[in-house]
Amino acid sequence: MNEIKVTVHGNVVTDPTPRAARNGSVYTTFRVATTPYRRTADGSYADLGTSFYSVIAFDTVAANAAVSVRKGQPVIIEGNLSTKTYTDRDGVSHSSVEVEAHHIGHDLRWGRASFERVSRAAALGADRTADEEVRRSVAALVTAARPAGVDENGEIHDVAVPGPPPPALVGPASGYPDADRRAPAGPAPAGPAADDPDADDPDADRPGFGDPTPGDPETDDYELADAV
Repeated sequence: MNEIKVTVHGNVVTDPTPRAARNGSVYTTFRVATTPYRRTADGSYADLGTSFYSVIAFDTVAANAAVSVRKGQPVIIEGNLSTKTYTDRDGVSHSSVEVEAHHIGHDLRWGRASFERVSRAAALGADRTADEEVRRSVAALVTAARPAGVDENGEIHDVAVPGPPPPALVGPASGYPDADRRAPAGPAPAGPAADDPDADDPDADRPGFGDPTPGDPETDDYELADAV
């Protein structure tokens, strides 16, 4: 659908009126008057006819305009232009030029304005943190003593627990997985058992056990299998 985009410079002639639609959405309406002036043939400037526009805004633009715009203030409005036709109580048909506002701002050629950023939830009244009671409760929590490990932003950090240091690792901390599970160091066993890994093995003297004697590589495997 083709839509006409317009920018209207004018003065607010009615206070914005916020309303709620049947589906719960918010919209705000007000009227704006604009009087253009042109230079005449003799070099002077003269006002032309005054035009009136009905302005309607939805959602956050509507909520913010309801608390920011007042009657008599100069504004700049950008939106879609359309013509509405209606019939009054006497049965007389009328037409009205309407602007569905997408952007509304004060005209700073004629004065100053301040800006306050708010979230969409806060503008539509759905933000509980915007309530005065909630703000006082949050302020009380900020001024109260914070527990250990919680900073001013409410983030939790690890806190070192006082106590004896952990026991030292057994064996060199070489990075191997079983470095801390090695047996504690002690006196080395004396005698031949210290050098012979099979000294305590009862099957060490049986044929086929212990260190095999080098022999014929073609028959060693078969002899070892027979011995088992």
